[in-house]
Order: sequence, then structure tokens, then C-alpha cells
Amino acid sequence: MRILLVAYFYEAPAGGGIIVARQLRTQLAARGHTVDVLCLAGSPETQPGTIWRLPPPPGTSGQINRLRQVLLFLNNRAFDRYFLSQAHALPLREQRYDFILAQDFLSVRLVRELAREWGVPCGATLHDTLPQQVEVGAPNPWVRRLLRSISLRRDHSLKNDLRGYAWLAAVSRHVQRSAQHWLAPAAPPIHVVYNPVPEPFTRLAPPRPDAALNYLFVGRLSPEKGIDLLVEAFRQTPSPHRLTILGLAGSLGPLVRSLAASDPRIQLHAAVPYSAMPGVYQQHHAVCCPVMWDEPFGLTVLEGRVTQRVVIGTRRGGLPEILEGYPRAHLFDAAPDRFETIRRLSRALAHGAELLRTPVDSGAEEAFLAPLQLNAVTDHYDRLINATLVTESAGR
Repeated sequence: MRILLVAYFYEAPAGGGIIVARQLRTQLAARGHTVDVLCLAGSPETQPGTIWRLPPPPGTSGQINRLRQVLLFLNNRAFDRYFLSQAHALPLREQRYDFILAQDFLSVRLVRELAREWGVPCGATLHDTLPQQVEVGAPNPWVRRLLRSISLRRDHSLKNDLRGYAWLAAVSRHVQRSAQHWLAPAAPPIHVVYNPVPEPFTRLAPPRPDAALNYLFVGRLSPEKGIDLLVEAFRQTPSPHRLTILGLAGSLGPLVRSLAASDPRIQLHAAVPYSAMPGVYQQHHAVCCPVMWDEPFGLTVLEGRVTQRVVIGTRRGGLPEILEGYPRAHLFDAAPDRFETIRRLSRALAHGAELLRTPVDSGAEEAFLAPLQLNAVTDHYDRLINATLVTESAGR
């Protein structure tokens, strides 16, 4: 089988969806499928195999991170037409692909157009709650309203394209429900296919109880991640504990640096390559994910669960189902009042040592994580693609 996997930022250095796309491609190829990639040129990394690269729009060459932000917030039909014209300039049709798999929401329309032209089916992984919530990272209320309006208009324009897919794979039940509601009454089949367990994390030793815990935050320094709330809550928690922040770029960077500078227990570091993350987790007892938006999946909390760390976060999006039945998790409801939310978070941090002493049932954890193993996830995609091709062949 010949598959074209489309992910604009497939060669970018970070991102949970990108990691999943790379793993999925490797596993499908190991099963004998030919899996080529269509992505944007200009990323600092270069992946092996056949990679078709689309030139970025004029003026954005060499600025892949800026292009990523622009496309995330302002993606529109003009970008779709541009990338489609660049795809037409590549000898893709001659490859005679059997199936096209979209691995990011930005490429939904491009994939659907190519599938129509080639007369092949297409599927997509939904890593996003629908409608998207791209505006949550903007600190200015006016900007948030503007981005919300643009995003909603964009999502509405994509409904017919999404309804033309053979199937969609949602990374959580939360994402599945949002997509079914958004695309009703003509939604295609939407299957829940969780992101796979990151295998290197499974080899870490469980943390040992300690009077002084090392807490970890990984992610963008922006409002939707709740990093400002976490820092304020931690500063109000009198304890010998420490907090490490591995921060990506975000609008709250200056504020977080200022707050962290006043508390020697808080260390702020730049993001590290994903291959180094197991070593980071090995040095920490707990991970924090106090998100203020509907997180579609929650890779950080899955990593925390796999490594038997304490996980503290808000009861939003896909987090509750990823942590279902995990005894070392503490999820709380964010309050309408900011100060009450900080109080609840501070109280949760204060109980970290108690949570760490809670025993973990290895049998229950193994059963819960079984369908999230990489082979099981690849099996699911393999079955979906094969079933689609069989149905298509029978209909001809």
C-alpha cells in the first residue's frame, strides 16, 4: 500500500502531534507500507525517506516558527490555494498513492483537494477540539475576540471538506464528541485512537517518596496552559518543594520570568529536545498541567502516568480520561474567580507528597495503557486504512 502522510510541520523540532506522526509513519513502513511525507520546507530537522517539501509562502523562508504561528492563527483559503499550487508542481500524482492521511488540521483542505483529484480516499487525525480554540493563547481580550471570529469562520468553511473524509481519528473521547457535534448531521465515522505511549518513558524508575518534591511544568508560557496560575500558586505554597519550568515561547514569558526571579525554588529553562525528556522526568516527582482550555489530549499527563509521577491538573478536555483510575492524579475544577483557582491549585500542590505515597496497581495500569501502546495504535490505523480501501474497491 502506498500512503501519503501530510503534516505541514513534520520536520519541526517540537510538538506532540508531530511526534505521533513520525512514530506512525515508522510503524506503518515497518509493516511493509510505503509511507511518503508531504510537509513544508524550511524546518531545522531533516527526516529520512521520501519527503516532498512545499516551499513556504514568500517572505517566510527560514522563519518556520513564525510561519507556524501565522498558520495556526490566520490560516485561510489563500494559504490553501498557495499550498495546493505548490503541491501541483511536485510529481505527486505519478506516485499513485492509495490513501492520503492528514496529520494536522492545517492541511485538511489540501488533503481533501488532492484526494478528489486523484480519486483516492483520505483520513485525518484530529488533534484539536472542534471548533478550534486558537484564540486562548492571546493575552489581549480584543485580539482574542478577533481570532475567535477568524477561527470560527475558517472552521465553518472546512465542514464540507471534513465531511468528505472516509473517517476521522480523534485523539480522545472529548475530541470525538466535539467533532461529532460540530459536523452533525453529516459527520463521517469518527473513531477514538489515542496517541501512543512514548516508549522511552516506560523504562523510567518510579520516583521515591521525599519530603521535598520536584514539580515539573512543560509547555508554552501562555494563558491557556495556566503557567501564570501555577507560578503564583507555587509561590504561595510554603514548602521545601521546587518547581522546574521547561517553557516554550509564549505571551506570558516576561511575567513568568519576573515571578520566578523572586523565588529561588523556581527554575526556568528553555525547552530541550524530546529525546532528552525522559531524563528530565527522572529528576522530578510530579508534573503539573493546570490548563485553562479544553486540552484535546494531554501528552504531559500521559507521560506522568506512564512514569508513575504525581499528576496535578484541571478537569478539562481530554485530561480526565487519560488519568481515569490513576491514583496519583489530582484534578480540580477551575473556579470563575482567579484567586480561588490559585487557592485550589496551591492546595493540590501541598498534597503532592501524600499522593506520591499512594500505591499504584501495576496490573490495572497495564490494562489501561494496553490500547495506547504504539503497536496497538498502529494496528488501529492499519485496520482503518485497509477497511477503507476494501470498501472503495468493492464499490467500483
